[in-house]
Amino acid sequence: MSTPTATLLLTVVSAGLLAAAQPVMPSPAQLRGLTPHQALAQANQWRNAGGLQSYVTSEAVVFRFPDGQQNSVALPSEQMVVAIAPYVNQTHSCKTHSMSGCQGELVNTPVNILVRNQAGKTVMHRTVKTLSNGFVEVWLDRDQTYQVSLKTGGKTTSGVLSTHAGSDTCVTTMRLR
Repeated sequence: MSTPTATLLLTVVSAGLLAAAQPVMPSPAQLRGLTPHQALAQANQWRNAGGLQSYVTSEAVVFRFPDGQQNSVALPSEQMVVAIAPYVNQTHSCKTHSMSGCQGELVNTPVNILVRNQAGKTVMHRTVKTLSNGFVEVWLDRDQTYQVSLKTGGKTTSGVLSTHAGSDTCVTTMRLR
């Protein structure tokens, strides 16, 4: 049996690549064969694709296309993703992370993240940069409760994350002080 681990997935897209790319209208066919990590990255890339809605629940990455079609990519049975938007001045109330709509305050900001499981074991400790939407996306083992601490710019915050069925996938309550 393997020990619980946590991984962090950050989608980094070069602005030059975006500018050079031809606009491609998102379609359900483009989701075929994607892993959950790839589906989340695709949702982030399609953030401003006219009329497409995407969000992540504790079970799947969900896409609603402008023509009414809906597709989803199931999350792994052993992990789920939680999107965290640390803030100083502005936040929004949210429980289900919408890649097509949620916007955090601290964009492309280095943040030190420390995650410990219920036993106090460190499962993640590293500095990452928030995405262009102001979030860090953290993949954690399921059916756990974690203590998370964030530090940036001399300010800190901490809180509790859960990865149970139905747990929030969007955390916007972590104010840096």
